[in-house]
Amino acid sequence: MDSHFGWGGVVDGWRKGPWTSQEDKLLCEYVNIHGEGRWNCVSNITGLRRSGKSCRLRWVNYLRPDLKRGKITPQEENIILELHARWGNRWSTIARSLPGRTDNEIKNYWRTHFKKSQVFIIKKLTFKDQKLPKSLIQQDQKS
Repeated sequence: MDSHFGWGGVVDGWRKGPWTSQEDKLLCEYVNIHGEGRWNCVSNITGLRRSGKSCRLRWVNYLRPDLKRGKITPQEENIILELHARWGNRWSTIARSLPGRTDNEIKNYWRTHFKKSQVFIIKKLTFKDQKLPKSLIQQDQKS
């Protein structure tokens, strides 16, 4: 039994850590032949020592040929804002309206660009009618 602990090692027969280009190639060949799905079979068929979940996530988030690369456009940003207002944190539902973008990418974009300002607006609306010390309000605006 392999039990190397650390980044990029093998634990209980499964490889952990960053993917190599050879592993990416094997996964792409598997999907080209067998199609998407049955991710738990990938390990047995290709010899990859990765879990089915790891293979699925690698394909969906990084290797799919129809993935869009690069910054989210202003039009995509508007769609994200509109759909988030309608559906909340249903990232996969929102991603269906943005071909080539993954739910993970959209979620990360939201959290890095809008979440903090959204929390501030909610706090401001919540405390608007209450008498709070100015020091608390100023401190909240700095964070």
